[in-house]
Amino acid sequence: MDPMKAELPEKLEAALRSLDARAAAESARVSPERVAARVLERLRREGIAETRVWWLRPAVLRVAAAVALVVAAGWTATVVRQHAAQTAIRLPVTIPVDSLSAGQLESVLEAAGEVRAANFAPAAPSNGSLDSLSERQLQQVLASL
Repeated sequence: MDPMKAELPEKLEAALRSLDARAAAESARVSPERVAARVLERLRREGIAETRVWWLRPAVLRVAAAVALVVAAGWTATVVRQHAAQTAIRLPVTIPVDSLSAGQLESVLEAAGEVRAANFAPAAPSNGSLDSLSERQLQQVLASL
């Protein structure tokens, strides 16, 4: 005999048998197709509630995309401005020297010297000796000539 059944009082065992018989009778009456049809009917009648979370709504996504574009454009502009400020623009200048007089040539050379002086720090030491210059400073001196 089952030890669990031996421990149950007779009244409890009778109640369980009665409950089991009632559950079996009720389950025979329930039709899964009918339950499914009633659930679908109720869903159609009430409408399916929109379960989208707020951050997946199209308006919020559009605003987030616009903010991302503004931030990216600002960052790009900052980087471009910093890069442009760090690099000197060198434009080639051609001068037809055959048509210039001696005075005009002197003024062109003075203007070129002023432009170079404004763009580049003097690489040569004040005493005029090139022996103590580093390789980079020597390259700057050669580029300025």
